[in-house]
Amino acid sequence: MKLTRIVHIAIALIAFVAFGPAQQQKSDFEIKERFKTVYETLKNDIDSASTPEQMAQIPNRIKGLESEFAEHSALLGGAFYPKTFDGMIGELRDQYAMAQKKATTIQEQGVRIVDLEGQLALLNTEIEKLNAERTELLAKLRSVQNSLVGQREIVKRLNANLAAKDRLVNAMVDSIFLPFGKNMDDLSEVQKDALGKKLEKANILTRIAGVAQDNINFLSATKLEAKDYGVLVTQYEQFKNRWAGLRDKVTAAIAASNAMTAKAAKGKKGAVTIPEGENQSARVDAALAEWRTKLDGSFWASLMNEFSSRSVLVQPFNDAKSFSASIRSYVESAKTSGADPKTFVDEIWIRRIDKDWRQALESESMLGKVEYASLDKLVSHLHKEKFDWKIIFYIVNVIAVVAVGWWFLTRKPKTVQQPAAAAKPNA
Repeated sequence: MKLTRIVHIAIALIAFVAFGPAQQQKSDFEIKERFKTVYETLKNDIDSASTPEQMAQIPNRIKGLESEFAEHSALLGGAFYPKTFDGMIGELRDQYAMAQKKATTIQEQGVRIVDLEGQLALLNTEIEKLNAERTELLAKLRSVQNSLVGQREIVKRLNANLAAKDRLVNAMVDSIFLPFGKNMDDLSEVQKDALGKKLEKANILTRIAGVAQDNINFLSATKLEAKDYGVLVTQYEQFKNRWAGLRDKVTAAIAASNAMTAKAAKGKKGAVTIPEGENQSARVDAALAEWRTKLDGSFWASLMNEFSSRSVLVQPFNDAKSFSASIRSYVESAKTSGADPKTFVDEIWIRRIDKDWRQALESESMLGKVEYASLDKLVSHLHKEKFDWKIIFYIVNVIAVVAVGWWFLTRKPKTVQQPAAAAKPNA
């Protein structure tokens, strides 16, 4: 009996020596894995919290995590080196502080968005009115092709209509983005989702593409004059620059909304329609490219007509580069041939191009101010080199006439001497 008891004690001691460290190692592993799981879950919940109730639970959960694992801080510090247990808890509190700030912003945005809903509805109504007016004006324009006065009046009204619609669509975009701020990187996924849904509800990408398409239709249906192009080129450049700054923001917001929609629909039956933001943005890009092609075709053809209608033979051109080469070639040819450049310089360049086409040509999407100034200088030198010497002849004649007149007016008349009186004889 006594021997049996000794044997049992010996076996227990052997088991403890053999399996004790393994049990301890297993326990440490479980502690690290549990901490990691709870920590990562808490981080994700802080990021996704969107209601005051969810946010209110976070501080207690952080405090509970800290209390539960405080006695294992040394173990966890070694497991997650170079991070420390206190540092990781501090990161959670910092993350919560940032999330709380964003949550406050979201609540404020909610109030502002409600206020803006009325404004968006009003803008939408005004845009639809402009669409109806545009359709009516285009129909009238096609029916008065033979009436120059009527056509010019409709062109002015159409141009004003397109500019007004562009401004309204731009105002609608600003109204949607205003509550969310300008920097997309500062927005949480929840905020991006809300922004994307707003953009989709307002059908904003279709409206932006519609502005470009309206201008394409306008260029196709309208016979323009030189002065019209300055305004049209400016409108195109402004639209292009605004879209360049807006494209990535809209695409990112809609992509975030798509991701949230897909996540919410995961595991649910039935097809879920996800808007294709990138494809819609590509349609705007295509409309913008077609607008530029139409504008360039109309612009350079009309400018070429300024020369051909006056029988001035310049090299054909269809863009800024070939126009510049054509003007430079003509100037060099006129210098060497001795041909009279009067029509080119006086009637076309000075009276037409410099007066009516300059604003459009100086645009950066056309020639630009530097190249226009360079061409203008070349033409002005050509004008001086073909100086009319008759002017000198006329000037000399005028000077001669003035000199003769001045001589007659200023010369002194000669004094006539009286004969001396005869002396009287002495008495």
